[in-house]
Amino acid sequence: MGSHRIISPILGLFVLVSLVQAETIRTQWGGLPNSNMTVPAENLPTDLESATLLWEAQLGPHQYTLPTIHDGVIYVGTGDARYERLGARKTGGGVLMALDAMTGKTIWEFLTPRKMEGIKPPYHYNQWKCGVCSGPIVDGNRIYIVGGRGEVLCLDRHGQANGNDGPFVDELDYMEIADGPGRALAPTDGDLIWVYDMVAGVDVVPHDVCGSTPLLLNDWIIACTSNGQDDIHDIVPKPQAPTLIVLDKRTGRLVATDDARIGERMFHGHWSSPVYARIEKDGVSRDRIFFGGGDGYLYAFDLPTPTQDGTVAPMKARWSVDCNPPHYRVDSEGKPREYSNHRTRILTGPSEVIGSPVFYEGRIYVAIGQSPLHGEGQGCLSCFDAATGDVLWRSTDVARSTSTVSAGDGLVFLADWSGGLHCFDAITGKRYWKHDMEAGTWAASTMIADGKV
Repeated sequence: MGSHRIISPILGLFVLVSLVQAETIRTQWGGLPNSNMTVPAENLPTDLESATLLWEAQLGPHQYTLPTIHDGVIYVGTGDARYERLGARKTGGGVLMALDAMTGKTIWEFLTPRKMEGIKPPYHYNQWKCGVCSGPIVDGNRIYIVGGRGEVLCLDRHGQANGNDGPFVDELDYMEIADGPGRALAPTDGDLIWVYDMVAGVDVVPHDVCGSTPLLLNDWIIACTSNGQDDIHDIVPKPQAPTLIVLDKRTGRLVATDDARIGERMFHGHWSSPVYARIEKDGVSRDRIFFGGGDGYLYAFDLPTPTQDGTVAPMKARWSVDCNPPHYRVDSEGKPREYSNHRTRILTGPSEVIGSPVFYEGRIYVAIGQSPLHGEGQGCLSCFDAATGDVLWRSTDVARSTSTVSAGDGLVFLADWSGGLHCFDAITGKRYWKHDMEAGTWAASTMIADGKV
């Protein structure tokens, strides 16, 4: 993406026996809707070079998401550079793959071609050919992702092997399969159940990529719209467009949109993923949806109350809190500090939230960062009271980060774009150590498992 070096043109998916066995019950990032990547896997190797490699699968040249493992099947989104199917063409679009977890054999694939026709200024997405940048959510026989075309997709987890389930039955047209011998659905094709177009449905202008993972909560799918700047990085064309939408998971009907109007204040775009937590405070339980905004604020939303007549309900912001220290936004003379961009690459100034907030033992942890094309710069890791939004501690010992933290055993881990891996005390914010990875971390986050990170 851009001018920096991609070190994953032949990146494979490596599977260790113990990890597959431990992770078959996991259906979404971290296994729970709080985004915390702390998993119960055991007997993992200390030295990966001595681990047993079961198989390797070639993915696309861009890889921005995690696989989801459920009932012996791995679901992973990638680009279409290595997709092969009779009648299909490579457009720089995306592919959702279903692989056998023990053998790596492809079970089915679903192609989402890059939709560039009609994508004119101010629209500015899909140009990087990043493919599917959403972690798949598995719920029974359904899979949910945010596609690269600004759509929320619901698919049959079995693909076409059990027939073409409706109401959507035009998969060949959606995948743009040409007339000829390949113009027939095969058991190795994916099965699209419904699709919700966020660009047409809620009038958003996604920027760069549609890069978030949806949140499954009860009968809802909650997704980030990736609304952002225009094609020349000048203005936000749709500042009042929603940042979060709520869909009925069974039908794809729009249930609610957020009321925060974050687009009026955002720097660049929205790419964080929403998370859920039930907050226990003073004997009272409260359900909250947390979201890291493109304006650098953490938002706490009430769960929406669907309307009786089926009209779109508001999802109300309960509170918001700045994830930037005050001096990141204004200098000593009270003048606003400039936001870095791909032209200026300023070390100082405010940043947005790109990694997901993480809920852990009554607290929310969130880091700030920017596109790596904006260069290195000052970051901040903040810990907030999940019930009130009060700042419990901050650390500016970290650089800008697009990663999501992991929290467990009283510790918080964060990787940053400047190559630092940091370990903090979850309660006090004291930094215990920093490890220099000698390479920046962008599309990856830490995971705690088996006493290791």
